[in-house]
Amino acid sequence: MNTPIVSVAIVTYNHEPFIAQAIEGVLMQNVTFPIELIIGEDCSTDNTYEIVLDYQRKFPDVVRIITSEHNVGMSANGARILKACNGKYIALCDGDDYWTNP
Repeated sequence: MNTPIVSVAIVTYNHEPFIAQAIEGVLMQNVTFPIELIIGEDCSTDNTYEIVLDYQRKFPDVVRIITSEHNVGMSANGARILKACNGKYIALCDGDDYWTNP
């Protein structure tokens, strides 16, 4: 993959009903430059992890999951995914939010 121009950072915890729509909103963006999607999955107790893992398998060149063996909390989760971003620019999207405009 080329170095991304934009990194999209999603913080998620127990967002099973919403996370697929959040990811789809990022993936539908019509761009002419490389992007990456960094998802900070914070040991959800629902099926959030399985959903994001499925997207990582489908889009391995775009989607990267950051997780740990225990819940680190919203602030630490956000900080670690921002550190993991490689893009010149960073766009934020919460795990229970989504983009509608491609």
